[in-house]
Amino acid sequence: MTTKILLPIDHTDDRSWKKALPTAMEMAKLYGAELHAVSVIPEIIQLPNLPPNYGSGAKDFVHQKLAAVLEAGGAGDVPIHIEQGSVYRELLKLAHKEGFDHIVMASAKGDFPNYEIGPNLARVVRNAHCTVTVVRD
Repeated sequence: MTTKILLPIDHTDDRSWKKALPTAMEMAKLYGAELHAVSVIPEIIQLPNLPPNYGSGAKDFVHQKLAAVLEAGGAGDVPIHIEQGSVYRELLKLAHKEGFDHIVMASAKGDFPNYEIGPNLARVVRNAHCTVTVVRD
């Protein structure tokens, strides 16, 4: 039984949510499950020529962008998680740590027989402890 659904969103790529968000919302409604959104930003490497607080506003910026995406998609009340690091690693860690039992992810566009499954999606599908639904473009 699905009780918690995690929806990864890349705020810079509409394909990551245009079809996946409505699918995740419908699944949450069907199962009576909680829906959460997550965005993973790359870890900012601290170089010697950068100020100590470089990138400190990145999480706030991405949170605001993600909130706007969710609002536009009719899911303004969905809790948002912002993680930092490797995309697939952070998704898997969050899903395991917070007890998500379903992940809904969008795939890149592709035609048969060469559907484009990026490395993050492939790793999440292979290594997730829970069900993963892939929404095709």
